[in-house]
Amino acid sequence: MTSPQRSLAFAVLLASLFFCCSVQDAQAIPAFARKYGLPCSACHEAWPKLNSFGQKFKDEGYQLGNDRDAPIWQNASFWPVAMRITPHWHYESLGHTAVDSIPGDPTSPTIEKTVNTSGFDLTGIDILTGGTLLKNISFLLVPSIDPGDGTVGFESANVRFDNLLGSPWLNFKFGKFELDVPLSEKRMMTFSNVGGAYQLYHFMPVGDVNDFSFGENQLGVELMGHSEDDHTRFAASLISSTNGELGLPGGRTYNGYIHLSQAFMAGGAFMAVFTLGGST
Repeated sequence: MTSPQRSLAFAVLLASLFFCCSVQDAQAIPAFARKYGLPCSACHEAWPKLNSFGQKFKDEGYQLGNDRDAPIWQNASFWPVAMRITPHWHYESLGHTAVDSIPGDPTSPTIEKTVNTSGFDLTGIDILTGGTLLKNISFLLVPSIDPGDGTVGFESANVRFDNLLGSPWLNFKFGKFELDVPLSEKRMMTFSNVGGAYQLYHFMPVGDVNDFSFGENQLGVELMGHSEDDHTRFAASLISSTNGELGLPGGRTYNGYIHLSQAFMAGGAFMAVFTLGGST
């Protein structure tokens, strides 16, 4: 049985490029920080991991509840766009790999071996844009450019209606978005092709015809709610069973996803329950 592939990449953060377009001097800070005049540490424990304030800001639809929440078209000095690309070095080790006992001779018996590779690499270019279109109407758009062949895809493209009926328990999102998983793969401190040390994101049993993975952004709708202190949260999603791919292959239906979480004032501890159901 082949062990899961592990990849560890140390991001060269000082070489990470953030192009925050503005009439001001480049500050190398994300667009949201420029909009509100806050340091990155206001929302991040260590980029890209969110702290509790940052999680609440995200759950409120990128709103702080002050006059800086004005729609993007009302502030000519703010253009909500940033670009990100990260040079890095990574190391991968794949155990129990079947290889030819005589390298280059496919007729020789196979043996199991641990295959190690390492080298310098480059992530794709993410163009991040998001904010408020109107009060309690927010959006996120993330086109991504592949560094190899230059193809363009959309990691995220969604609009969200926040605080429906004046309640933080009613927020509706539509489009392509990351599922509300207990720990966001996109906010880990290391890069990985398989979700780091976790099997949650991309694990697929051998021979399974279901291609769904939690690590891929999905197409659908989400109803999300949270308490005022953001300690209690829920998210219920109805998504197309295409694993985020465009188009509607024949025979595809819908999947449902539910996530419930409760945080405690004990060093950031939290409890979460999540489930997925559906058919392909």
